[in-house]
Amino acid sequence: MNYNNRLENDSTMTMKVVCAVAFVTFCFLFLMFRQADVIAVAQHVLSDGKTTYLPIVGALLVTFALTMLQQGLNSYLHINHRSHWTTYFPSMLLLTILTDISVEITNGFKLGAWAWLAPLLIVIWGLVSLGLKKIQNYEPDIHSRGLFSRLMWVNLFPMCFMMMGVGLVSANDDMFHYRAKMERLMINGEWDKAVMVGEKSLDKDISLTMLRCYALAREGHMADEMFKYTVAGTSETLLPLGEGSSLLMYPVDSLYKFLGARPLKSMTTRQYIKALEASGYKSRTIADYRLCGMLVDRDIDAFVHELPRHYNVNDSLPLHYREALTLYTHKRSMPLIVYHNQIMDTDYEDLQKLEEANKDPKARRLAVFNQYFGTYWWYYEYGK
Repeated sequence: MNYNNRLENDSTMTMKVVCAVAFVTFCFLFLMFRQADVIAVAQHVLSDGKTTYLPIVGALLVTFALTMLQQGLNSYLHINHRSHWTTYFPSMLLLTILTDISVEITNGFKLGAWAWLAPLLIVIWGLVSLGLKKIQNYEPDIHSRGLFSRLMWVNLFPMCFMMMGVGLVSANDDMFHYRAKMERLMINGEWDKAVMVGEKSLDKDISLTMLRCYALAREGHMADEMFKYTVAGTSETLLPLGEGSSLLMYPVDSLYKFLGARPLKSMTTRQYIKALEASGYKSRTIADYRLCGMLVDRDIDAFVHELPRHYNVNDSLPLHYREALTLYTHKRSMPLIVYHNQIMDTDYEDLQKLEEANKDPKARRLAVFNQYFGTYWWYYEYGK
């Protein structure tokens, strides 16, 4: 019995098993936890909204299919030594193409550069693989054995680089991921979780702001929490009308049903809100969309003029309305409404002192951000 061949076969089998486990683990986790939301958008678009993507089922099916592809190629090529990692390249390439999804998918599916790049890469891979198959019998024996053998890491390192390539090329636009995840949660009615998506990001996106406002409105917290997050756009982009903000897969009819009625095609957001009020849909939600829109536009004079029509001006007002009134009272020499709250007045005066203590604009902005981000005061002065 040739014990050297037996040890070599054992080492090769261990290497192949570890590579397979690494690929399956990466593929499943990548599809399940990183790309599930954007794949859901792609499936929604491609099926015209007729099917729903199930992350765990999709991740399992795609992982299984890509693993079977690798196993089939390996059975045909029999590349089992230093170059075994090359048998995973087609599967990695397909995984990359599958997850290279951008927000432009909503305009229709297009292969783009993959239409010529993918065939070219496959041809190059095929030629290289055939060459490696011919020379693998002449490779010097790698004497180290076991889980931490040189043979193991000669294959795992290239696989790690391929995994990094998949991650870099696939959908990596954070705003797109946030929007897709938020809409998936909204479809499931998980409004509280939808609001929290991207909460720590300082990047701005008008569609993300629109979605968050709607989720907050469904919870009745729009006027209390809207400016606790980054806000982009204007009052006109708080609803998906015109060419501003837009939805990826959440049904727009559900949004308008919640507000009261469907708008005409030519309507702007302001016209739509006014039309709802004129038609008798005078709800707290409609009022908050109107008032918060004025705050987004930094039109505090119009806000103060409109506020008494919907709310009693006292300390029971939502947080951002009280902040806006405090700001207005301090900034106008002859205010239409004079609002004072001891805690609010003290906080705003502390803000002014902090600004006076930091003469450098950058230092002042940072100091105010650290203490007052999440207030309407921050948004009004620094949120541009």
